[in-house]
Amino acid sequence: MSEGIHKNRILEHVRLVASEILKGTRSRTISIKLRTLLKYAYVSYIVKTTNLNTIRGLVPRIKPPSRFTNQYFYRDMEEYLRRHFRVKFEKRRNARYVVLYNR
Repeated sequence: MSEGIHKNRILEHVRLVASEILKGTRSRTISIKLRTLLKYAYVSYIVKTTNLNTIRGLVPRIKPPSRFTNQYFYRDMEEYLRRHFRVKFEKRRNARYVVLYNR
């Protein structure tokens, strides 16, 4: 499979995981590290599930490849999240955070 196909599918799983996180919360905003969201999306893509409990259990065992853990892919993730959600990006303690707003 082509590299672009994997990238698009992982971006789609970023959207699915972010919507699952928003669905499971009662607060108006939720904050998550961009790196953590990528890990969740990659595990979701590999295991083919959107169940957050399963994903959280597998995150320590499954690592995303280096071609997805670089500034260019994170920038693509940010753009994708901006298109599909109401979001804000913050830098806290040397990490990029995504603040997702519940509709």
